[in-house]
Amino acid sequence: MRCPKCLLCLSALLTLLGLKVYIEWISEPRLRKAYPSPRSTPLQATPESWEPTLPANLSARLGQTRPLPSAYWNQQQWRLGTLPGGGDSTEAGGCRAWGAAAATEIPDFASYPEALRSFLLTAACRHFPQWLPAGGGGQVASCSDTGVPYLLLAVKSDPGHFAERQAVRETWGRPAPGVRLLFLLGSPVGRGGPHLDSLVGWESRRYSDLLLWDFFDVPFNQTLKDLLLLAWLGHHCPDVTFVLHAQDNAFVHTPALLGHLRGLPSTWAQVLYLGEVFTQAKPLRKPGGPFFVPGSFFEGDYPAYASGGGYVIAGRLAPWLLQAAARVAPFPFDDVYTGLCFRALGLVPRAHPGFHTAWPAGHSPEPCVLRDLLLVRPLSPQDSIRLWKRLQDPQLQC
Repeated sequence: MRCPKCLLCLSALLTLLGLKVYIEWISEPRLRKAYPSPRSTPLQATPESWEPTLPANLSARLGQTRPLPSAYWNQQQWRLGTLPGGGDSTEAGGCRAWGAAAATEIPDFASYPEALRSFLLTAACRHFPQWLPAGGGGQVASCSDTGVPYLLLAVKSDPGHFAERQAVRETWGRPAPGVRLLFLLGSPVGRGGPHLDSLVGWESRRYSDLLLWDFFDVPFNQTLKDLLLLAWLGHHCPDVTFVLHAQDNAFVHTPALLGHLRGLPSTWAQVLYLGEVFTQAKPLRKPGGPFFVPGSFFEGDYPAYASGGGYVIAGRLAPWLLQAAARVAPFPFDDVYTGLCFRALGLVPRAHPGFHTAWPAGHSPEPCVLRDLLLVRPLSPQDSIRLWKRLQDPQLQC
């Protein structure tokens, strides 16, 4: 009698085990859809069902789990609900309160580089008025007045980079169907340098393609250009399909980029974050470098992010990114911060080999090489114009 009973027990056990496996199998896709994981999803295989989501608690999605490092950013992100508002308000609870707390709570704050200290003191202040030239004019038209572009070229530029902007206008940023060019700048009133307001004012009235805001245009304020552009898009160009974020020393093969974007599956295009992707970047701890991050400020690895030299996002993500940025603690590097905001939304960047944001110095790419690329930088204004002319040569043979 014992053998039949053993067989019966074994059969029941196998049935229960099979039922458990079946339940987990049918449940797993639903869990992945509700809680996508940037860590485990391959960059080249974004699930078709992915949509932006913003959970009530971002800590786990941003890799902040117990036990937490003692670094200020990690602690702040764990506790953060939303960043304080209030523009430049100095009142209690205003945007400057976040910076004042940083100066008090970071034990070695006084040893930080001056630029990093200045950034942290005002990092939560993200509402600045547009800077307009004296005498009027220079207004940037809304898309409702000029037509909604398929691709908006949003080029970050320093107020003094007149030659770089003109080279972009004459080459890859020149007028084309479905394409619009805008430059993103801070105030041309110098901080310890020359005042360029009269020259930039003339340029703004001449071309009406400068989006200027009244904040100091310094390297650690580049994130402000991204966030203020996203807010501008919501009011003036909400239906743009794609936005290229680039530096003014980049060269974009615009026809090739348009061809690539138009060939994307709709499921990819809806959540696109495309560029040269870094997946294993870490903070640099050597003092004195431009990307130095003190250990008392941030611990851990960076999220996967697209190089700030040039990347493309889907226009429909602009309001989502603004919501995420209100709940992601400030970080000094604009491209890393963008990666954090995308990760907060449960999205990851998509790598493309045609983006080269660290082109060898002194080596301008040949036209036939550029034919298979989408973006290269840095190039001088002279090299950009020379390259563009060669690309337009009808006798060019590759």
